[in-house]
Amino acid sequence: MARTRSSSSSILWRYINPAYYLKRPKSLALLFMAFVFVSFFVWDRQTLVREHEEEILTLKEEVEHLQIELEELKHEGDVSVKKTNTTAKTIGLTKINGLATDHIEDQRREKVKDAMVHAWTSYEKYAWGHDELQPQSKNGVDSFGGLGATIIDSLDTLYIMGLDEQFQRAKEWVANSLDFNKSYDASVFETTIRVVGGLLSAYDLSGDDVFLEKAKDIADRLLPAWNTPSGIPYNFINLVHGNAHNPGWTGGDSILADSGTEQLEFIALTQRTGDPKYQQKVEKVILVLNKTFPADGLLPIYINPHRGTTSHSTITFGAMGDSFYEYLLKVWIQGNKTAEVKHYREMWETSMKGLVSLVRKTAPSSFTYISEKIGNSLIDKMDELACFAPGMIALGSSGYGPDDSTKFLNLAEELAFTCYNFYQSTSTKLAGENYFFHSEQDMTVGTSWNILRPETVESLFYLWRLTGNKTYQEWGWNIFQAFETNSRVESGYVGLKDVNTGVKDNMMQSFFLAETLKYLYLLFSPPSVISLDEWVFNTEAHPLKIVPRIASGEEHLHTFSLPRRESFPATLIPYDANYRYSIHRSYITGTRKIKKIEVDDDHSQRAVTTALWCNFLVFSLKFGIWTVTSSHVMLAEVVHSVADFANQALLLYGLNSSKRAPDALHPYGYSKERFVWSLISAVGIFCLGSGATIVHGFQNLWTSQPPGNMMYAALVIGGSFIIEGASLAVAVHAVRKGAAAEGMTVRDYVWRGHDPTSVAVMTEDGAAVTGLLIAATSLVAVKMTGNPIYDPIGSIIVGHLLGVVAIFLIQRNRHALIGRAIDDHDMKRVLEFLKNDPVVDSVYDCKSEVIGPGFFRFKAEIDFNGVTLVQNYLSRTGPEEWAKKFRNAAEEKDDAEMLKIMSFYGEEVVTALGSEVDRLEKAIQEIVPGIRHVDIEAHNPVIPPP
Repeated sequence: MARTRSSSSSILWRYINPAYYLKRPKSLALLFMAFVFVSFFVWDRQTLVREHEEEILTLKEEVEHLQIELEELKHEGDVSVKKTNTTAKTIGLTKINGLATDHIEDQRREKVKDAMVHAWTSYEKYAWGHDELQPQSKNGVDSFGGLGATIIDSLDTLYIMGLDEQFQRAKEWVANSLDFNKSYDASVFETTIRVVGGLLSAYDLSGDDVFLEKAKDIADRLLPAWNTPSGIPYNFINLVHGNAHNPGWTGGDSILADSGTEQLEFIALTQRTGDPKYQQKVEKVILVLNKTFPADGLLPIYINPHRGTTSHSTITFGAMGDSFYEYLLKVWIQGNKTAEVKHYREMWETSMKGLVSLVRKTAPSSFTYISEKIGNSLIDKMDELACFAPGMIALGSSGYGPDDSTKFLNLAEELAFTCYNFYQSTSTKLAGENYFFHSEQDMTVGTSWNILRPETVESLFYLWRLTGNKTYQEWGWNIFQAFETNSRVESGYVGLKDVNTGVKDNMMQSFFLAETLKYLYLLFSPPSVISLDEWVFNTEAHPLKIVPRIASGEEHLHTFSLPRRESFPATLIPYDANYRYSIHRSYITGTRKIKKIEVDDDHSQRAVTTALWCNFLVFSLKFGIWTVTSSHVMLAEVVHSVADFANQALLLYGLNSSKRAPDALHPYGYSKERFVWSLISAVGIFCLGSGATIVHGFQNLWTSQPPGNMMYAALVIGGSFIIEGASLAVAVHAVRKGAAAEGMTVRDYVWRGHDPTSVAVMTEDGAAVTGLLIAATSLVAVKMTGNPIYDPIGSIIVGHLLGVVAIFLIQRNRHALIGRAIDDHDMKRVLEFLKNDPVVDSVYDCKSEVIGPGFFRFKAEIDFNGVTLVQNYLSRTGPEEWAKKFRNAAEEKDDAEMLKIMSFYGEEVVTALGSEVDRLEKAIQEIVPGIRHVDIEAHNPVIPPP
């Protein structure tokens, strides 16, 4: 029995002894294969189980919330609630059947949608591919050079309304028929707001790259218009030849609105492409105008493009001036209201002081209106175009302090009342183009046509969203009914030549579909549909997604990406102030507990997945040819591919694991987990790949035999080279995208980028391609010289190559796990902000740490200026009241009352300190959006006892 046990132990030791496998390379390769497949199977099962558990948890939360909502609705009384069904797709789509929003809003929204279908169907039938429809004569007309303006203008409206079939037909036309190579002198302004804006909005909503590519094409054709001595653009440009000029009737000057209303679109284009040229061109215009910006913020409508100075002309918030002021505010919103766009807000607030100076009231009805100005003379005239101003003022009012905010919101509501009465004052209940105001007379129509303009409806939309006052919905519904009564014809919608007689014209403007109907639809939709917290509308009502803003002076810009959608949800979810829903991309979710940290690592994921399956295919080829040739260098390549496959499986697991939400054990999340698995991957290359191949190569230096079937080996090496090369190309693309996102050169990103995952794949794929070249060279040397020693020599070189790669990756992940500080220029910006803040006296012990790809922690101890802190607090609460309390207590010599007042005062100061800390933390996160956690502490130096 003792002999049997000894024999069993010997057999067991034989199979776990590494030397056994080093002497039997085929067994070693089979062991590696078994290890890889078992590991991958276990990992895949665990991933599926975890995802299933998360999905079940999500569904349970949805059901619980819906049950609570149903109970609340039942208790409100007289509410009929049908059975509620919940289904969820893997992307988080939740549909609620039988639970309706406000019944009247539903009906009105559907009526507006029917109007859009009628307008669009008429355009498709009679004017497809042309810029605009002439409904009376039932033909198309090319008002903008044949760029299909109505199609592009309508894309986002179709998408938002859930008209998927119509949207798909429009997208196919854009992809296959839209051609900008036309010798046509295009308006830079109109082409930007309609075409560039329309395409970018369609891209932001749908995520389809065809829209972004087309937007780049037309924007590149417009860019030469900015090549002027001052940077102020010419207003017209030939789309083929690039010849730019201004219209003759301006005397060679550029128009204010036409020159200052491209910033939203071109900044958005830079954010989504990473190319800074678009943003640089349009922002120079604002910098030039800001140098000589007047004290009242009001600019004449003509600007000299050579000198950058204004000409003596009309000052107006109507035609040719309007949208310049609108974009000052909206670029600030688009830029997340950060320090980088602060000058836009400052210019806008200055202009609002000027606007207030133009405000007048009528008698006897006290209608508030915005007059125009030439020199020092006021003209009592207001365009319907200027009715965008109430919405703009309301949108910007929240950026003021409490008193000014209320003042400007009241002004917005007064102006909106006037604009609504533009409509109510005519027999058709549709507004004229402009109105004049006379002494002791409220208003009279000037130019009496109506061309289906959206400005008043736009302001009603903003005011309803920002105040919740349903009066604005009623006014919007009245205006819509007036359009239905007077403008709807058999083949579309037309304007009126005279709003008093109702005589119709023969044009359906593209902005009627892009703006008027869209704003009406959103006026009767829940506020979460195209939320103003997530989107900003250009002046043609095209919503653009708000994304992090990067300083224009830096070398890098934020790149933008969106996942694809399946279909637009047809069901609108009721809005509740206590539980907001948001419509985001293609699905509706509740803004509850975060499930995953959202990281823009699609390119890294794609690179890892591509490399994983490419290496599996290459391994299969190499293993097959090694069994045929018994080549040492081919064995090294087999081991190389097995190691790579295992490594990429580990990287993929790390990517998925790093997206888990924070929990009690890991309050800062799992972002660093990708670094852990990347490190394990690198060690695997060194231990399994490098060590085994080097040892095997040295063992066979003196005993090697010439490999057989060299031709098959050559074919496999060639095929593997193509496959590995393709995988390497994907990895290089991912590294370039990552470098662009972090504002680094590729070289710097490889050495110190925040996410080493794509770098690991690129390095491993680069080593794989190089290893194939080494293997090919070794076999060619054996073939030409007849000396088999080149075969194991090739194995040794490949092993050392793997070792170099492993050491590099170990070092990269080591730095990531230890936790490097944020980049110097970001830290410098934060410190400059803190040092310049009046509440801060000194800053101590500043530290930062990378906690994930693009995520940071920041800590600082601050010596607060107590005097400034108290002054700020008293300026908000009223110093007179506190002084009175202290004085009364002192005069009455009431120590108990004095102690009570001082205690309460001290508590308030501590609260004020907390508010200042919150303000500083928020500002720091705006300066460097990647800072997810800010820890500010009051500096408490140790003071020696007296």
